[in-house]
Amino acid sequence: MGDTTSDLLVPAFFVTMLLGTGLLAWWFARKKDVTLQTFGLGLAGYTAGLAAWTLLVILKPEDLQPLVLAGAVPFLLAHFAFAKVAYKNIDFTKTSLLTLVVAGAIAATFAVRTFIYPSEPYFSSEGLLYFGLHPLSIALYIATMALTLLPAISVVADRFKNGTTRSVLQVGLTALFINAVILVSGGDDTLLLINGVAMSTALVALLLAAFSSGPKALASTASRRK
Repeated sequence: MGDTTSDLLVPAFFVTMLLGTGLLAWWFARKKDVTLQTFGLGLAGYTAGLAAWTLLVILKPEDLQPLVLAGAVPFLLAHFAFAKVAYKNIDFTKTSLLTLVVAGAIAATFAVRTFIYPSEPYFSSEGLLYFGLHPLSIALYIATMALTLLPAISVVADRFKNGTTRSVLQVGLTALFINAVILVSGGDDTLLLINGVAMSTALVALLLAAFSSGPKALASTASRRK
């Protein structure tokens, strides 16, 4: 089981997540709605992070730190885009309490996981990738994502008038939020395997809902204000 998991299942999972997240990012980015385009930019950051981690699980270099860090940087920067979606009036060119909280959370997460309590990534005996994050780093990751991605999901889902599309986006993206938290913080092989199945299922559901929605799927500005 170990060789199969290490050589096939883990790389297949990361490749699937990379392609799926990239497709979803492209779908949002091509919408004629600035909010959705910005959300797509955030997903593009996640895609860049997944690209580095996919390369990591395929190559399995002796030193895991460089590629883990290369993925963490765009992953964290993506939350600036999610914040722009979640908080309509946020402006990172101006100083405000909100910008300080969001930028501070992102910067603190990077500083803690990189310098104060450096991550210690490793592969388990079954070939699963663990990011080896300190509990404080995990808490900051969760806080950053909850502060930016979670509220952005509600804003994005509200952009669609079709009830099914809106519900699938709301549930699917929320599931991915939970899955992402488990991915970076999980400490058990069985949990990570179950999470991988759930994450893949949520992503497939999101892609089906996205690409099956018609060109008139977006709600009008007036209907969103009601």
